[in-house]
Amino acid sequence: MSVNMAVVDPPEETTASLVARNRIVCFVNDELSAAALRKGLDGSNLVIRRGTIRHATRMLETDTDLYALVTDISGLDDPFTELERLASVCPPDVKVALIGDNREITFYRELMEIGLTEYLPTPITRDIVLDQLRPKLVGDAAPVQNDRGGHVVSICGAQGGAGATSIAINLAIQLAETTKAKVALLDLHLQNGETAVMLGVRPGPGLRIALENPMRADTLFLERAAIEVNDRVCLIAGDEDLDAKLDITEAGVRHVLGLLRQRFNYVVVDVPVPFPASIYPVIQMSRHVMVLLEAEVTGLRNAHALRNAVTNIAGKDRVFTLLNRAGRPGGLPRATIVKALGAEPDMVIPDLGKGMTQAVNLGVPALKHVSGLRRHLAPIVREITGVGANKKAGWKRWLGL
Repeated sequence: MSVNMAVVDPPEETTASLVARNRIVCFVNDELSAAALRKGLDGSNLVIRRGTIRHATRMLETDTDLYALVTDISGLDDPFTELERLASVCPPDVKVALIGDNREITFYRELMEIGLTEYLPTPITRDIVLDQLRPKLVGDAAPVQNDRGGHVVSICGAQGGAGATSIAINLAIQLAETTKAKVALLDLHLQNGETAVMLGVRPGPGLRIALENPMRADTLFLERAAIEVNDRVCLIAGDEDLDAKLDITEAGVRHVLGLLRQRFNYVVVDVPVPFPASIYPVIQMSRHVMVLLEAEVTGLRNAHALRNAVTNIAGKDRVFTLLNRAGRPGGLPRATIVKALGAEPDMVIPDLGKGMTQAVNLGVPALKHVSGLRRHLAPIVREITGVGANKKAGWKRWLGL
């Protein structure tokens, strides 16, 4: 079988036609893959639709004005038959990339031999799209951090009581469990912060000293200021009086974050909102910024403003919207949320009941009391690390993923 998808010289076209033919059309079946493509291919003329290779074939029967096609072949017993059908209607100059659940290297080679541009095994993440797919479809690589420092993840609550601190704590613990890596949990709410309270510990003054005067923060700072949550997770937090006059400096924030990134593989930061100027380095150094909201009017309004703020500071490819306590009684309908956000939330955690509150009152991570939380955090961990639950690395390393 031969599927001819070679590139040919395009004929002369009108301006409108050229715009249409710059489209990259994607058919995927889950929102996390859609979010990865949306952020990884940011800046291109991108269209994302719900569906599989069969939906793509039907589209191409009537619409062939596109530059590239990305489509899902997960769950198909005979994907090559579907590829034959696609090839019968796909113009030979359209680049075709696939995502799917087959992780065998022989399968990958067979796809490359018939002229596919790329194949990515699920789960895909924004970073995988940036590294593997974007250069082949867009011709450039979006800027990413390539230094060897720890991966920074920021959690920003769009409204008070939305659960940002609880998510930050449990995400840090699950990151450590999934990757077996060292994780720092940094709470930058130095006054009235809740992370230490939720974990039943009392922090000292070390963080404030380091943030106000970076010259006094050395490698011993971590030993003095870090509180062990477990053998892989450490908390760095403060507990300053509400009337204390803090003088947090941008240099102090950069220095503390730099020290943590030298010692930890991941740094999960509970970020105060609105962002003071001194906190901007955290957003700039974050690979992922999670804007967390509940299904309330104030949450939607503030989430929109927060996303704009993060985009202005660091670029929109890093922003992920996390809807927490979805389905909670009295909350806004999902359709209203999607309309206000302009898209589905990138990640969703449903209302998990009173166990979350009980964990806070007991001063223990909710992962120990709420069984469903681990399952709903798994897609977020997957996006951050590229490690899927119960997935073997397989031939990801062959592709450099």
